[in-house]
Amino acid sequence: MGTLELSRGDIFSRLTGRTEEIAREAFSRITMYTESGGPLGSSEKGVELLQTILDRALVLYRQGDKGLPTDELAKCTAVAVQLAERGERITPLLHAWEVGCSAAVAACWVAAQPGEQSELVSLTQWASTAVKEITAAISLAYVHAQKQAGLDTSRRVLAELMLNGSATDELAAAARHTPAQEYVVVAGRVVDEIVPGAATVARASAALTNGDLGLSCQVGRHLCVLAPRRAPMGPVERVGQIVAALKQAGIVFATSAGAVTAPRPELAVAIQHAARIESLANIAGLDGTMIESHQVISELAISRDSEYRRQLISLIEPIVDTPELLKTLRTLYLMDLDRTRTARRLNVARRTLTYRLERIEQLTGINPVRTRGILAFVLALAAWDLDPSCTVPESA
Repeated sequence: MGTLELSRGDIFSRLTGRTEEIAREAFSRITMYTESGGPLGSSEKGVELLQTILDRALVLYRQGDKGLPTDELAKCTAVAVQLAERGERITPLLHAWEVGCSAAVAACWVAAQPGEQSELVSLTQWASTAVKEITAAISLAYVHAQKQAGLDTSRRVLAELMLNGSATDELAAAARHTPAQEYVVVAGRVVDEIVPGAATVARASAALTNGDLGLSCQVGRHLCVLAPRRAPMGPVERVGQIVAALKQAGIVFATSAGAVTAPRPELAVAIQHAARIESLANIAGLDGTMIESHQVISELAISRDSEYRRQLISLIEPIVDTPELLKTLRTLYLMDLDRTRTARRLNVARRTLTYRLERIEQLTGINPVRTRGILAFVLALAAWDLDPSCTVPESA
């Protein structure tokens, strides 16, 4: 037996009996990734599925196959069709395959002995090819199966595949979507739903199908839309169209939606950024159909640095126990420093407003109507809102 064959045998002998251990570790990672059980179901069922994937991949490689035979691809597509028929998501299954192969290859490298590196490089390259073949087979079979259940469902599935980078032009054609170089990524929370339900996402998908306005999916607590950006329409107009179409379908965002423009390969990152923008805009009480990152640029910076937040909060600590002063500051900036409108909104006389502003300066040492003071207090109020340890005083 040649050196290469011995090396291959040694590697696989060290993996014998370890596939269940690897599968359990992979399943724990997938569970965190998907935020819910998804089609993997219970822990035991998920581990069993992953172990089957690992065993099959290792046996095929040990037999010297350069790619996956047709019968193996058929088994994978059958799983995809079953998921489609049950209305379950495909993303966790695709991630299971990717993580499973990665875990197996990593285990081989850890168990390797000197001189076996060339075989491990070969195994790593084979696994990469296998992942792509499996992903393409499952994805295409899943979309075609979903197509039988309706075009809107196919488009919803395509959105999920685009987020993990496994969508192809062929898949897009099956869902009647023309891919764009850039997308306006929208994330919003639906009125009266903590998490958008399957029925809501399906209605959104159907509403956005006409004119190929966008692809909808659910990510975390947000209903998300991937809207192809095409000239001459800009992001604001596109989001306006989307919000109007969703409203006609009975879907309304509870607050302003977060929006980010991103190239197609960066959609997964963009959708998380859009959700973050929505959350910050909600905290800041911003109005409008959509909020972009430049509108919450201060909040984005503050949210990433806890020490900076604490320093800013210290600026208003002298007045946080005086609700009327804190509320006066907020209202003044909300009214763009218009004292007449501020006094009217607070239901106080102009001289009372003037007294409160003077009192704020006395207690903090910062003039709330001078340029530097405005900047300091606006950032301090934003930091206060974003800090989980701060409580909102009554009437503030």
